[in-house]
Amino acid sequence: MRFAGIKELKHRTMDILKESENEDIIITAYGKPVAILHHITEEDLTDYLIENDPVFKTKIEEAYTEYVGKGGVPADAIMKKLEKRRGTKKV
Repeated sequence: MRFAGIKELKHRTMDILKESENEDIIITAYGKPVAILHHITEEDLTDYLIENDPVFKTKIEEAYTEYVGKGGVPADAIMKKLEKRRGTKKV
C-alpha cells in the first residue's frame, strides 16, 4: 500500500491506476487521506453495485425481518415443491 497526493494523481493518473492493479493506493490531500484506489474487475463492480444499492439493501432487510417474524420454510420443502412443479423425481 502506498500514498499519493492529489498533485501526483493529477499528473500521473494512468500510471497510478496501473499501480493500483498491484496494491491499494491511498490518495491524500494536504497530507490527510481522502480516498483509496483499489483495482476491481467487471465482476467485482457488479458485486459492489449490488452490495451497495440502497434499494437492494432495503429489500433484503425487509425480507429478513419478515423471515424472523413469520419463520422460514425448510430447504427440503422448497426442493419438494420445485420438483413437483417440474415433474421430476428426486434421485
